[in-house]
Amino acid sequence: MPYINIRLGTTLNEAKRAQLYEKTTALMSAIMRKRREVTVVHIQESDPQTWATNAVALATEDPASAYVDIKVTEGTNTPEEKAEMLSHTKKMLHDVVGAVQEACYVVIDDVPANSWGYNGITQAARAASKS
Repeated sequence: MPYINIRLGTTLNEAKRAQLYEKTTALMSAIMRKRREVTVVHIQESDPQTWATNAVALATEDPASAYVDIKVTEGTNTPEEKAEMLSHTKKMLHDVVGAVQEACYVVIDDVPANSWGYNGITQAARAASKS
């Protein structure tokens, strides 16, 4: 039940947004073994000038800034899967968005199963009901 928040210092057209939705969901399924039907991707876009690297605001012609926050249930992925996801996410951003800043961060948050869930049920309760 992953939640992925992609924050960009650029604006995208509808086709590129659709590509990010599909490619992010596909990566989560293929690499992180997450179910597509409960994978949520949220894209937030803003003007480049609202981002700064090395204390310098970006200009429109600069490579885009990006920050991707991936939330998954703690203990459901190996370090190798996470490393692969980080690498593929950076490549996906470059393929869809174009050049991105070197300071492009992808973070995978391991959230305890008793601290989040969906449809009003924690992941811990879901796991216990399957036992």
